[in-house]
Amino acid sequence: MKLLIALGLLLCCWQGVGAREGYQVWSKERIRYYSTRVLMNPDNAQLRVLLGNAYYADGQVARAGDELRKAVKLQPRLAAAHSNLAVVLQAQGQFPEARTHFEEALRQDSSMVEARVGLGTLLCRMGLAGEGLVHLERALALDLGQQGVRYDLAVAYYQSGDYQLAISHLEKVLQVDSLYAGALPALGRAYYRLGLNHLQAKQAPQALACFASSLRYRPGDADLFFAKGLAYVAQHELAAAETALKEVVRLEEGYMLAYQELAALCEQTQRPQEAQYYYQQAQKWAPRWPMLQAVRKAQGEVGARAR
Repeated sequence: MKLLIALGLLLCCWQGVGAREGYQVWSKERIRYYSTRVLMNPDNAQLRVLLGNAYYADGQVARAGDELRKAVKLQPRLAAAHSNLAVVLQAQGQFPEARTHFEEALRQDSSMVEARVGLGTLLCRMGLAGEGLVHLERALALDLGQQGVRYDLAVAYYQSGDYQLAISHLEKVLQVDSLYAGALPALGRAYYRLGLNHLQAKQAPQALACFASSLRYRPGDADLFFAKGLAYVAQHELAAAETALKEVVRLEEGYMLAYQELAALCEQTQRPQEAQYYYQQAQKWAPRWPMLQAVRKAQGEVGARAR
C-alpha cells in the first residue's frame, strides 16, 4: 500500500517536470517495483514478463531478453512470454529465433493479435511477404478496430508492391483517425508509387491522377513533380511538363535529371540558348547526383510504425 501511495504522489508531481524527465522517472519506478516483486517471488513467470517489458520500455533490451527467457523457462506455455521475447529478439536482429517464439505464442493462443501482427511484420521484413500478409490479414479480422494493425497491413502491402491495397487500408485508417501518425505521408508515397507503375505502363492519364492525389499529402516532393513532368511529356503537353520540371529544380537545385529534361524540352520548342543553359546545369550537378539519390532512397520509403 505504501508503494502505491508513493507512486500516486509521483504521478501528481509530473506536472512540475518535463514530459521526458517524467517518463524516465516513471520507467525507472516500474523497473524498481517489478524487480522487488520478482525478488519476493522469483518463480512467477508473469512477474518476469512484466519486468522484462519494463526493461524494454526503458531501452534496456538485453536485460529485457534475460527476464523474458527466464519467464519462458519457468512457464513454457505462457504465450505472452514467447510473444514479448520475440519482440526483443526482433529488435536485436535475431529474426529466425524471433519467428520461432512468435509461432510458439500463437500455438498457445491463436487469437493473440499482438503475436499475429508481430509474426506478420517479421515475415515481411524477412522477405516472406506472402506469408506475412496472411498473418496480418488474420490479425485485422480478429480485431477490426485496431487501426495500428490496419496500418501495419498497409505498410506490408506497400513493401510487397501492391500499392492499391496499401492505399485502401491507409484511407480506412484515416477515416477513423485523420491524424494517425505516419499515415498521411505513407498515403502520399503509395499514390506516388502507383502513379509510377501507371507511367511505366504508358498510362499517363492514370499516372497524373495518382500524382495529383499524392500532391495533397506531399506538396514539396521534387521526385513527385519530376514524375508529373514525365507524364505530361508522355501526353505531349510540353508547357505543363516544363512548369512541373521547373518546380523540381526550384524545390531541389541539384536535380540533374530535371535539367536534362528541361534542356530536351527547350530543344523541341526551338530555344537553343535555354537548352544549352540547362545542359550546363545538368553537367554541373552530375558528380553529386549518385549521393543525392542515395539520400533520397534512404529517406523516402514507408516503414512500419514504432512499437
